[in-house]
Amino acid sequence: MFPEYVNIAGLSLSQTIITSSISLVLFLVFVLIYNKIKTKNEDSSFVALIDMLVEEMDKFFGSVSDKVPSSVKVYVLFLFFYILWNNLFGLFLDMFATVIPSLHHYTRPVTTDIIFNAMLAVLGVVWSLVYWFKNHWFHFIERYVPALFWKWVGIAGEKPDNIFKLLLWAIVKFFDLLLWLFIGLLEFVWEFTKMLSLTLRLFWNIIAWVVLLTLIVAATIAFIKVPFLWPLVVVVMELLVGFLQAFVFALLVMVYFKMAEESH
Repeated sequence: MFPEYVNIAGLSLSQTIITSSISLVLFLVFVLIYNKIKTKNEDSSFVALIDMLVEEMDKFFGSVSDKVPSSVKVYVLFLFFYILWNNLFGLFLDMFATVIPSLHHYTRPVTTDIIFNAMLAVLGVVWSLVYWFKNHWFHFIERYVPALFWKWVGIAGEKPDNIFKLLLWAIVKFFDLLLWLFIGLLEFVWEFTKMLSLTLRLFWNIIAWVVLLTLIVAATIAFIKVPFLWPLVVVVMELLVGFLQAFVFALLVMVYFKMAEESH
């Protein structure tokens, strides 16, 4: 669940820090190559493919909610491509690590680090709550402390005129208040549930496929004796899972922002 720490030049670094650093460098190299090719030839198939992917994903996330500000759309788009890049890079490293087992000691796919996933989840949910509060103010607080109790404590003119009915009315109102306080508590717990759900969904899906790929490739090497005969179907499925998990994570964060925009 947690990465190991490796001593490199006197520094204690986690496997995911090493992997993410390499991944970031390669991503910057990728961007530089993309810019260079685009400068020389805007009609390049490579440039067209990347532009089409970015534009289509931007359109899709924008269609989820056309009311959220552009900064939120950029953030969600960044989340998708950042997680996707790390998933693909993690798969790439795992494939090499089956041939060079010592790589496992130094690297580990970033999205198999539950702390990394939790940071992304907390940031997305907290930002959506800040956006919710900015849009709705009192109604945001009302979700957790329903109408600040006043709707259910009683309004002038509601109270019965005899003591028996008054006592019954007070008991009903008391339990009514407890009920709405409980609902407010559930709303509060729901926010933590969203963070936990985002974190564990990404973590378990990615780590499960990493383990499966490693076992199948190891079995292939052991029984077929051909180290480079990769189980192509599993690799393709790993690519699909990496894409889907990045997509689902970013989509859910956008949905939370949409809920923050539309709730009353």
